[in-house]
Amino acid sequence: MNQYIEKLLRRRFIRLHGEGAAHQADVYRCANCAALVTWKRIQSGEVCCSGRLTPTNPKFYEKIRLLVAPWSF
Repeated sequence: MNQYIEKLLRRRFIRLHGEGAAHQADVYRCANCAALVTWKRIQSGEVCCSGRLTPTNPKFYEKIRLLVAPWSF
């Protein structure tokens, strides 16, 4: 059951935020302002500041926000 829920959440995340290559992270953080940047924003060129990004593991509340309120990114 747990794997099924993970698959559903993963599909929703990909539909909302896009996906890079297999070796790339799903979420990046801007080195200047610490904002989360997803693949959809990277591919559309909507990268803030100077575009210096580092792969990150979002905090728990950021993960919830990514799935529940995707317009906030």
